[in-house]
Amino acid sequence: MTAPADDVPPRQHSREQPGALRRLLRHTSNYSAGTLLITAASMISFPIFTRTFSVAEYGMLGLVNATLGFLVGVGKLGLQQSVVRFYAEIESGKRDGDRRSFFSTVLFGMLAVGTVASVLSALTFLVLPARWWGGGGIKYLIAAAAPLVLVRVMDSAMLNLLRAEQRSAFYSAYTVIRKYLGLALILAVLFVVSRSLWGFFIATMVSEALALAYVILLYARKQVFQPSAFSSRLFLAMLGFGLPLLASELSTLLLSMGGRYIINFELGAHALGSYLAAYNFCDYLQSVLTGSFSQAVVPMYLRIWESQGREKTEKFLQQALRYYLMLALPVVAGMAAVAPGLLRLLASDKYSVSTPLFVYIVSGMLLAGGSPMFSAGIYIRKMTRVVMYTVLAATALNLTLTTLLTKTMGIEGAALASLSGLCLYALMTGFLGRGSVTLQMPWRELLHFGGLSALMYLAVREIHAPLLWVRVGEQIAAGVLLYGMMILATDHGVRTLAIRLVQRHIPWKQ
Repeated sequence: MTAPADDVPPRQHSREQPGALRRLLRHTSNYSAGTLLITAASMISFPIFTRTFSVAEYGMLGLVNATLGFLVGVGKLGLQQSVVRFYAEIESGKRDGDRRSFFSTVLFGMLAVGTVASVLSALTFLVLPARWWGGGGIKYLIAAAAPLVLVRVMDSAMLNLLRAEQRSAFYSAYTVIRKYLGLALILAVLFVVSRSLWGFFIATMVSEALALAYVILLYARKQVFQPSAFSSRLFLAMLGFGLPLLASELSTLLLSMGGRYIINFELGAHALGSYLAAYNFCDYLQSVLTGSFSQAVVPMYLRIWESQGREKTEKFLQQALRYYLMLALPVVAGMAAVAPGLLRLLASDKYSVSTPLFVYIVSGMLLAGGSPMFSAGIYIRKMTRVVMYTVLAATALNLTLTTLLTKTMGIEGAALASLSGLCLYALMTGFLGRGSVTLQMPWRELLHFGGLSALMYLAVREIHAPLLWVRVGEQIAAGVLLYGMMILATDHGVRTLAIRLVQRHIPWKQ
């Protein structure tokens, strides 16, 4: 695998606004292509894992992953948040330092903090009471999987370097290959060596470590890593920016995952497994549709801000938000119509209790996907304490409502609590960051795209093929086709863009 030739160095990009939007679409397409293939792998593994493990074991799998995710968040110390932000400053000449110093500081700094976090995680879980996890095996499993903390801290550093350089094509190729090779190894271990959670996590550690070694060696060949180039001054500056965001990141993890601990404590592992089946299923689908958009937009608006100022940044964000709504709203409508049948088809009827959760979970995920735009002013001005306070407030609301609502509404209450917390976060960040960047909600487009999505939902719900797999396939195809046709017919901007793309790829003869 080599870096793609079409990834032009940042300084060579055109600076006009239409060019920025074209680059956003190109990088979004690259991220989407990779995420689509990764999602395909996840959709392949989803029915295998839900059938291989019991509902309770599937719940425990999610609980261990959530715990590891929290430990990785601690281990990064917010430094991954600094990579994209500081790279933009160094490239624009607004901060002292060169590429070698920056890359070396990122690598060796995160290697040190990741190692400490991994060791402390293993030791901590070895001494924790087993009753906290419903049995002694889970805490030992987490302790044994603690090397994943170091691996994922370092992997975050490498991926954010790729994002900062806007090497979206290589980023996608790497993550896709890593996903499929890792899945192949996990399945081989599960079906040949040990069909257990231990087998799952041992295979995961091996595959992720090998992938990380590859990308580090690839960068090392460019001689951008040198121990003597490590800058303690730059590292401390990155810590100063990132540490206040650590509380935000941990709160964000609790915002999305904290309810799992409450569900496990209040309702048990079986209910947790049902909740996670719906949550993971929604996460797989929304990531390819909207997650790639948010991956691409952050480094772009940071670069526009540094090179062109506030006015151009606001114009770019306003247009980006419009296209995000055009993608996000039909996702919610489509999931509400199709997901219940699709989950039954993939995971079996034992997870049918999860179907009422879909609208809550997907709506929350789409709010989270749009948060990089809502909070742009806060990140541009490095108002990291504001981020911390808003996420903490949203997390407190989420955990409080989860505790209260699971007692009366079960897992549906947990999903509603998560959505409420994300709504509060989006509102607070948009309001508090308005002094730096003003982002207006495009109400007309919101009504327009929302109305088209509602029409698509009503039409898809009228498809009643007798075979479940036929019905789901027809619903998906009809929804995509119908919404696409309505957008082309009613939106001048999309229609113009479609015509330009056709003209670019089909050389019409005069």
